[in-house]
Amino acid sequence: MGGVVVYEPDDETEVEGLPWAVTFEASSGEEWASFVCGPYEREDAVGLAEAVVSQRTGVSAIVEPLLPVEDVADVLATIDELREEEDPE
Repeated sequence: MGGVVVYEPDDETEVEGLPWAVTFEASSGEEWASFVCGPYEREDAVGLAEAVVSQRTGVSAIVEPLLPVEDVADVLATIDELREEEDPE
């Protein structure tokens, strides 16, 4: 059985005004490549994800904002931050 997961940012994260994407992926033991759709407004992304999952079994959807990274340094900084969160020393 599939479902919809919607990214709910913490209070410190500013996502208002960002574009949103939906990643559709297999669930319930099915095998097929996931894919990303977007950009959308948040409400449109959630609506699309819910509509697809309600009409098709074996599908999950993840709705999340697209991060505004502009260059390699931004991506590397984000990776470093995520690594720190996972492995605080």
